[in-house]
Amino acid sequence: MLAVALSLIVTGCINSIATKFQDNQCVRNCNGEGSPVLFEQPVLQTLQMFVGETSLLFVMLWQKFGVKRDGYELVSGSDNSNKVKLTTRRSYALSLPAICDICGTTLMNLALTMIPVSIYQMTRGVLILFVALFSIVFLKHKISRFEWLSLFIVVFGVFLVGYSGQTGVTIDVSLITGILLIVLAQVCTASQFVIEEHIMSKWIVTPSTLVAYEGMYGAGITLGAMCLASITVVRGHPDSSFNIVSSLHDMFANSSVLYSSIIIMTSIACFNFFGITLTNSMNATVRSTIDTCRTLLVWLVSLSLGWESFKFIQFVGFAMLVLGTLLFNGAITVDKNKLPKWLAKDYPDDQDHRIINVVDEEVERF
Repeated sequence: MLAVALSLIVTGCINSIATKFQDNQCVRNCNGEGSPVLFEQPVLQTLQMFVGETSLLFVMLWQKFGVKRDGYELVSGSDNSNKVKLTTRRSYALSLPAICDICGTTLMNLALTMIPVSIYQMTRGVLILFVALFSIVFLKHKISRFEWLSLFIVVFGVFLVGYSGQTGVTIDVSLITGILLIVLAQVCTASQFVIEEHIMSKWIVTPSTLVAYEGMYGAGITLGAMCLASITVVRGHPDSSFNIVSSLHDMFANSSVLYSSIIIMTSIACFNFFGITLTNSMNATVRSTIDTCRTLLVWLVSLSLGWESFKFIQFVGFAMLVLGTLLFNGAITVDKNKLPKWLAKDYPDDQDHRIINVVDEEVERF
């Protein structure tokens, strides 16, 4: 399982690095004849992600027809006595989280064109705040004062990470815009998580089936939107992110973009496959460790490629982000007797009922 966990970390890192590499590729006016045009196509990159997820149909079919084990099709660790099986006809419900995924992924891809990849990867840690808030509002979960303190540490860590990207006294509008887009994207992703948990609480569905169906619906909706936009609102605008003809032409005309697209789709498919493989053995501690290692690896690779320079304040922010996340999900436990009374009053004694253990999905995602 260690090899699978390492593969999960590496493929997750490869995806972020390959996407940023793709954003930096020049596709037009590259010889100084005019302003160079970079391959900044967040919508097409979203489509690539869904194509990668759709490849899990093979895993789903293998589970259904190739493996004959009692209970394999059931969601691990869940009570299926009051559930019905998710059939192809009922799978339309997964189009709703797919739409949330489209919005979240596109916003993150757009943000990645504006900010360094390490800040992009670290800022996504604010997701835990929105997952917790949505869980309270929509799923009626309760959160302790200690968990609120942990969330504050996470938010402050994200603030320091974002601030580390500021250069000089002049406000960097692009940086702030990129961070705000990531925060908005995490709202969409948190909505997706909560909807998925609701679906998995009502129907019997394996993680591979969930991702495969969302991949199909997401790819279909994204491709349909791009085709419709290409013949209507963005017609005659080749640089638009919704112009599928221009986007595909730039992708196939530039070998670096084409190869990175293949790497992106392959890494997504492998990442989800490894995540599913670890589903039964992963807990909050393992998830947090994997995500932390993935973010750290992205940062180290970015530094080694010369895309960024080391900043101590970013390191401090990342450390706070990790600490807050580990405290929140119970990976780091604190002696209740050593906490102030007001903080220990509702300290969660049962680690298995923390919000992160309930809402955090069974398949690791980007």
